[in-house]
Amino acid sequence: MRTRRIRCTMHAAVSPMKRTEDFHSNLTKRRKALHLTQEQLAARMNVSPQAVSKWEKASYPDTEQLPKLAAALDLSLDALFGIRQSRGDTDPVQTVSSALQALAPDQRAELIAKLFYASICAFNPSADGETGRLRESYEHETYAGLHTDREIALQRLNPDLRYCVFLEKPETGAADYLRDEDRIVKLLTTLADADAIRMIKYMAGSCRNKLFVPEKLAERLGIPAEKVQSVINRLDRFGFVWRMAADLGEEEPVIMYGYTHNPTLAMILILAQSACNYLQNFDTKVDTYKYGTFQDRTTGNPDSVPQVSTWDTDTI
Repeated sequence: MRTRRIRCTMHAAVSPMKRTEDFHSNLTKRRKALHLTQEQLAARMNVSPQAVSKWEKASYPDTEQLPKLAAALDLSLDALFGIRQSRGDTDPVQTVSSALQALAPDQRAELIAKLFYASICAFNPSADGETGRLRESYEHETYAGLHTDREIALQRLNPDLRYCVFLEKPETGAADYLRDEDRIVKLLTTLADADAIRMIKYMAGSCRNKLFVPEKLAERLGIPAEKVQSVINRLDRFGFVWRMAADLGEEEPVIMYGYTHNPTLAMILILAQSACNYLQNFDTKVDTYKYGTFQDRTTGNPDSVPQVSTWDTDTI
């Protein structure tokens, strides 16, 4: 009796090949997304270009080189090897993190803008589960706004300058955070000076770690030297500039200042400009709040404003 042979295909044997293809293709794709040549990536790794070529085709780096490769590509090892979580164990935070890491640095801002916009839209009670999709262009300056009893958010949607800010409102209100009114007044008074704005724009328009001498700032901007020094001193007290002394062979050292490029100050000025433009056009605006931003929800009364009284019968 002839024995019939049955040929079986083992699915488990397919996985290593799939993983191999994922690594090599992901490596090549990521390198090209970063606009790196094999020679440039090899220089970052301190290996030969031939080694990188082999990694993209069939071989693997040594174990100790893998973290360095992931760092050079600004990518997680999981993303590099194409490892994905099962659907039942999906972690939304990890999903977003992996998606951002998989993108080239110049593509991440667009994804963040889309995610933030979708988040604001998700608070809309009439959304019916639909995901908010950011438009490609807007005719007028347009914003997305969110105001609930637990959070406020604002996003500028125009592609010429997109930003997004989010505040988680404390249960007792945000008023307690404004503890140092005197320093707030001093900061706003400083920023109310047109010369101070010009100085900040000039220094913030420079590269990182560039140093400035007050006398030269005065010459370039046409501002009196005493005024420049006064503004610099204020910015120094707020921590927006840092100082150092240079020995140039004079009797006294020359004091130079560097701008810190503090993102807080940049956002204050950008938000101030938006407020001046009057936030009129909203692509989506969610207003579901009763309590004000600085109101204490634990003791406050959301309905404390009295209603309009009715007319008396004998009133004309």
